[in-house]
Amino acid sequence: MSEVFEQASVSLILADFAVADQLGKLQMVGGGLQIIGRNHTTGVSAAFAVVVGLAFPPELFNEQYVFEVVLEDQGGNPVELSDPAAPPGSRMMRFGQTLQIEEPNFRGSGVPRRALPTRTHVVLYFNTGLPLPPGQVLVWRARIDGESRPEWTVPFFVPAPPPTPVLG
Repeated sequence: MSEVFEQASVSLILADFAVADQLGKLQMVGGGLQIIGRNHTTGVSAAFAVVVGLAFPPELFNEQYVFEVVLEDQGGNPVELSDPAAPPGSRMMRFGQTLQIEEPNFRGSGVPRRALPTRTHVVLYFNTGLPLPPGQVLVWRARIDGESRPEWTVPFFVPAPPPTPVLG
């Protein structure tokens, strides 16, 4: 386990909309989603955002780490999106990036250097939705340096189409 993984504080939340600005402030609408609607005709979900909050102590300033967000089923297996046009294996939802823990800059505010942790937000906004498989609980999982913790997840449900009426 890496030092960054050991000392990281990670949280995830789903929202209707979210964006993080240059100052690190988060703007969110409809935070706390647990059910993501789906257009059953097109097979695509409503727009939504995955917000990952990351915090690191000052002793980790300038350290690099690998950050990932993966869409999984409840068993921890990667989920393939229900998009028949995409080739098999390319339909998994995984975002990865190497990041560096930057020291916060509070010039002119009187805050001493290394007094506050680094806090940042990674926002994945799917403004046109995703072809998520219906009728099951799915999980977004964050990883640092290839490792995760049970609390670094956010589960949600995608409803299946309503049953058709039975006549006769």
